[in-house]
Amino acid sequence: MASKPTKRGEIVMSYLSKHKTTPVLTLAKLIFSEKSDYFKSVEDVRDVIRYHTGLKGNKDKKNISNKEFIREKTYNYNPFDNIPKSYKEDSIVLTLPKSSRKVAVLSDIHFPYHDEVALKIAIDYLVEYKPDTIILNGDILDFYGLSAFDKDPSKPKMREELEQGRWFISAMRQTFPNALIYYKIGNHEMRLERWLKLKAPEWLGNEEFEIPILLKFGENRIHLVEKFTTIKAGNLNIIHGHEYKGGGTVNPARNMYLKTKASVICGHFHRKSEFLTTDIDGVVHGSWSTGCLCELNAEYMNTHTDWVHGFATVDVNQDGTFSVSNKLISNGKVL
Repeated sequence: MASKPTKRGEIVMSYLSKHKTTPVLTLAKLIFSEKSDYFKSVEDVRDVIRYHTGLKGNKDKKNISNKEFIREKTYNYNPFDNIPKSYKEDSIVLTLPKSSRKVAVLSDIHFPYHDEVALKIAIDYLVEYKPDTIILNGDILDFYGLSAFDKDPSKPKMREELEQGRWFISAMRQTFPNALIYYKIGNHEMRLERWLKLKAPEWLGNEEFEIPILLKFGENRIHLVEKFTTIKAGNLNIIHGHEYKGGGTVNPARNMYLKTKASVICGHFHRKSEFLTTDIDGVVHGSWSTGCLCELNAEYMNTHTDWVHGFATVDVNQDGTFSVSNKLISNGKVL
């Protein structure tokens, strides 16, 4: 049985008769501003409006005496329909084209602290290998002058380091004219961005101070791979190694597998290592870390290191399976 409207209900219906399409909350605010003696709050008015418009549910709708103001429920308000914009950064994956079947991976050359002999041996080997794709897998330049550490002023200046970097990029293109060449940003290249943020923020984002322009990627057809991007060659993930926190431990390859839970090859640690395992389904997973092509006794280590020279080649099959050959350079030979 329909109930007779209260005084509050009569007030609401009088407004509903004049504002038939006005949104409930807007109308509640109007009524409360003019009839606050009868209502405790805007929400109190809103509750009465919802009753007389049938928006409180079918049970209450049956008790409404005047069904003139019944409205159809068109939308359930959910505050999470308007979640604030997020500034999160999504993981980026670069998948090499299917044509990338013979991939060379060179890491940690650290110009101008490269090892001339090791670099020449690696390049000579690759000339014979004939890669269709070359990954310059981070820390190709050292950016010593932009580091946060105490610096020796007698060390080569940034101008010379950049000149050597440009020479290397040009020499790689001349030596491998038809290969796809990718330059991955490592933690040492990130020193440039960090320095700009701290010392010259007004130049941050200006392409004239970015690595592709400084090293002339455009004229040498070099593809930039941004920091923290994973490169996929078939089923193999290629990263620099700085993407995951933590040292190399006894076996950097095993440590990296435990962090990534996937087949992966990295540089960064300047050490040649390998880890193979089989999962419960009988699928073999592998992880490798490559040697470097820089000096083996860096000043900041203050002691003898366990670094080795090396690089890797990856033969990728059409189905995504692959074979890694993790090369060691020792006594002038590729082993």
